[in-house]
Amino acid sequence: MRKFTFILGVATAISGSAFAGPILNIKFDVDGKRTSVGQEGELTPFNDFSYVGSIGDGYPSASWVVGWNLASNFAATSFVTNGFTIANLSASTKRFNITLEIPNPLPSGGGAASWQFFGNLGGTLASDTDASSTLSSYGTNPLWQGLRGGTSPGPNSELLRDFTFSSPGGTSATIPQANITPYTVAGGLGSSLGYQFQFDLSGGSTASFGGVWGANVVPAPSALALVGLSGVNLLVRRRRMT
Repeated sequence: MRKFTFILGVATAISGSAFAGPILNIKFDVDGKRTSVGQEGELTPFNDFSYVGSIGDGYPSASWVVGWNLASNFAATSFVTNGFTIANLSASTKRFNITLEIPNPLPSGGGAASWQFFGNLGGTLASDTDASSTLSSYGTNPLWQGLRGGTSPGPNSELLRDFTFSSPGGTSATIPQANITPYTVAGGLGSSLGYQFQFDLSGGSTASFGGVWGANVVPAPSALALVGLSGVNLLVRRRRMT
């Protein structure tokens, strides 16, 4: 069985400094038992923010552990990565519902902009015992869905609905990458960016996910008109100068 180290992320001494990032909020529901974590981002050399941590239901005899290693950036192109590892250390199947959310207001000015959403999800499923492992969505829920303002922007943001994947005992198998076809939604759609996992994971199994969920800001027509007008004025001034 794999060993996990708890590195629960909490707000650090950088709080309130110019390098502090938006507060990441993660809600965990494991077999109906709920907990949550808030964590401040740390600025990286790539000019985005990093979030690293883990949580479980007890130490040293946890029955489940969730770890994350995420990056995010919030500008004209906003994104947050899908860097989660979920381990079911018990002998029975557990149901996980994990929701992540980071504040991400629309850029100011220029009327109501739109968002062009994009994303993908892939990963691995490993069996930590001699028995096979199974990862599956449940009910009518997708295994993963992107969120904007705490809700799904639409069915195009959902991946792996009616999904079941298995890995033989004692081995790891690659979960094929699923991709979102980029699509545009008008309006602000709230002030946060996030996503939600909903799945069942068999006992003695570890699921690791990678990918990204993000959106490009599409300027409102009024903003585009202002840009065009400024370009015309600049051209007129140059002609007058010559």
